Amino acid sequence: MTIRFRNRVTFIFFIIAITCLLLAAFSAGYQFFTKSLELPEVYTKDISDFFLFSYNPVCVFAGIFALMLYVCITTKIIYHSFQKTQAPDIAFFLLFLAACLCDSSRILVPIFRLSNTFSLFLVKVGNVNLFARLLAPLALMGNTVMNSDELKQNTDRNCIILIIISLFFAEVIPLNTAVILPNYSISYGYVKAIRGFAMLTCVVSAISLFYTNRKNEYKQIMTIGFVLLCIGYTLLFYCYNIATLVSGMILLGCGTYIYLNEVHKHYLWID
Repeated sequence: MTIRFRNRVTFIFFIIAITCLLLAAFSAGYQFFTKSLELPEVYTKDISDFFLFSYNPVCVFAGIFALMLYVCITTKIIYHSFQKTQAPDIAFFLLFLAACLCDSSRILVPIFRLSNTFSLFLVKVGNVNLFARLLAPLALMGNTVMNSDELKQNTDRNCIILIIISLFFAEVIPLNTAVILPNYSISYGYVKAIRGFAMLTCVVSAISLFYTNRKNEYKQIMTIGFVLLCIGYTLLFYCYNIATLVSGMILLGCGTYIYLNEVHKHYLWID
């Protein structure tokens, strides 16, 4: 992937992200002020009653919009900061941002009143959300595990492979459209396996980044930023209360800043 092509992709993706944010904000805002917004029936069993951890639909909306705003801001930063820098890692990070944008499709459930409709549209929203849940950890893994010189030369191919894998399992894994989870995602099968996969992938990625930096005698600031980023994204994905909303936004924002700043300095030093 050439720098010029990556810059074009980044700019187009930014336009798509900002368009999605504006459309979602307009739709949700219009329904809210006209009092036509209907909250979906969600599965709230075993949720704490303590105010910091109790279910709050406002936090769900805030978490989704925070994720969309994060995608727009981060894409803009990448476009300007890495515009003249040959950094193959950024392709995988853009893939992660694409997964975050796909994850925000959860906002369609309340906007189009999809709860209990059992429609094909609801199924496709569930597929997109599951696709994002699978792609995000894989894309983050690409930033760390696939950072050898040989693999960096095949960044385009590796990105396509990760997308195909995520698409395949998102279509194969069954959905339960009768259950809407507190974060407005559609319930899916093999929940524990997918959560374990996401956690294991992030842990392996963090360990790989740690040993790479140790081998090259780099500081571990990048590793710290990466870990904070992973935790922050996970918290925002499961965001339905005040605690996960605030901590997720802080950790995701700080982790992304630290990680991208260290990546930028690293490639400037190489150049």
